[in-house]
Amino acid sequence: MNKGELAEKYVNELAYSSYLKYWCYPNPIDEEGDKKEICDLLILFRSTCIIISVKNYEFNGNYNRYKRKVVEKSTKQLHGAERKLFKLDRKIKIKHPERRVEEFNPENYDEIYRLTINAGEQFEYYSLADQREGKGFINIFNKRTFEHIINELDTIPDLIDFLRERERLLTENKEVYLEGQESDLLAVFMLNKRSFPEIYIGDHETLKLELEGAWEAYDKKNVHVKDRRAADKQSYLIDYLVKNDILKLEWGEKLAIELMQLRRTERRIIAQNLFELVEAHKNSEDTLARRHMPDDENSILFLFIYYPPEADLKFVDKMLYDAGLIYMCKTDFKYEKIIVLCSTKNYREYKFGLIYQEGEMSKETKDYVENLCDKYGWFQNIRKRRVEYKEFPNQKD
Repeated sequence: MNKGELAEKYVNELAYSSYLKYWCYPNPIDEEGDKKEICDLLILFRSTCIIISVKNYEFNGNYNRYKRKVVEKSTKQLHGAERKLFKLDRKIKIKHPERRVEEFNPENYDEIYRLTINAGEQFEYYSLADQREGKGFINIFNKRTFEHIINELDTIPDLIDFLRERERLLTENKEVYLEGQESDLLAVFMLNKRSFPEIYIGDHETLKLELEGAWEAYDKKNVHVKDRRAADKQSYLIDYLVKNDILKLEWGEKLAIELMQLRRTERRIIAQNLFELVEAHKNSEDTLARRHMPDDENSILFLFIYYPPEADLKFVDKMLYDAGLIYMCKTDFKYEKIIVLCSTKNYREYKFGLIYQEGEMSKETKDYVENLCDKYGWFQNIRKRRVEYKEFPNQKD
């Protein structure tokens, strides 16, 4: 393979082999315009747009040549891509590999991140950013570094949290000198509640960060990190269900998008609630049990249901729909969506639901809901509990 083909191979690996797949547009072109490639990789997630340029050159240790070939060339391409996407006076249409052509609406995005990834010769020390007045900020990563980051921050909102804080750190100081590697900086971010210490933030003439060895201590020696990674194993149930069950449903892509928008810790909490419910009732042959958990930030209510192992699956499907209706009404239409996750003894099968709020219910529908509550015996004796979840489960405040 030549250098260009190797760079394109890396783009495709990012787009198809990682969690970024759901939001990635590899090598998007201006479908109804000049048909030219806009950038190497475009990631669109909620209100965030990430524009990526990948460069693959060899420099024989010549850092100045690296700056010309990678940094300057990539910066120019990223600014050009941004202009096309956000400042043209005509509509831009792009295509996701698994969807139809769609219109890019610049008004949907209030955060823009520009990334240069050097996939060629790797320098141990390199500029972390390129910023020019009036042109915007460019994040610079080595291929090795970026892979390290997306392995540790393996959901798209977790990655965006880091990009946001990284950019804040590098823009609010005149110069940042990192003694160590970017993974050391990542370790500080992870241990400081997904942010950087306030002492780092400010108009420092030169901020010197002596962090060498921080990642090694975080990755190999920190018991709280070990505990977190062990606890996070539960969270991968969500990833598994999306890939193997949910996307096979006719309407599954909508639910998959909702679940894949969760951070890793949030996925752990969702899976943990389902596991706890099933384990608590697995020896109760006729029990129809449930619990719910609000996500006020995203206006979602998560509803978990355990159903008897011998229950007729048509009954389960009907109950699942009824449950969404009941909880939408009983929570006074506070949530835009209700996500239902169901299972039974030995996790023999999983069932799913996604219910959208459709405005106020008529009196007849509300009466119907009350009859359903009587039928299932729900909302008769409500018990509430408050649980505190932490990213690092055993760490004291």
